[in-house]
Amino acid sequence: MTDEKATQRGRRVAIRKLKYLLLLAVSALVSCDGTVYQSFKQVSSSSWSPKDTVSFLYEGVSKPGSDGTTLNMTALVRYNADYKYKNLIMRVETIRMADTLLLSVDTLHCQIYDDSGYRLGSTAGSLYQNVSNDVFVEASPSDTLMLRLSHIMSDESLAGVCDVGLKLTSEK
Repeated sequence: MTDEKATQRGRRVAIRKLKYLLLLAVSALVSCDGTVYQSFKQVSSSSWSPKDTVSFLYEGVSKPGSDGTTLNMTALVRYNADYKYKNLIMRVETIRMADTLLLSVDTLHCQIYDDSGYRLGSTAGSLYQNVSNDVFVEASPSDTLMLRLSHIMSDESLAGVCDVGLKLTSEK
């Protein structure tokens, strides 16, 4: 009986990993929209605390034809059915690494459910993915930026958030 449970658990883990890989592959295919940076990071396995800041490093490599001075920044969130709120509000700090100057602090809003209670975003199995509103970041093409993301919801701990990511696209 124990071997059967271990086999079932192993299959569930393999299926979960396959879903993550599928989502990553789809994300990679959409990079033809002016995307200069996109990355996801896994948050704590049980819940996401505001103290669990997720950091991203953008090393200022701009695509040909982009002056790199204005970037649209969007937060991406992957969550499961354990997430119980209509929205997810996040804070992002943008720091220029050359002089550790705090360039901006922005609030990103990700709507999870519409007013009718319909879950928004795309899905792959039991995971859902949503995007936030855009904010703008001013940076030169050679800037290396540290982008620090945390949630600013009233609850200390958010269950159901699996991964958070940031996407930077160049202004055309």
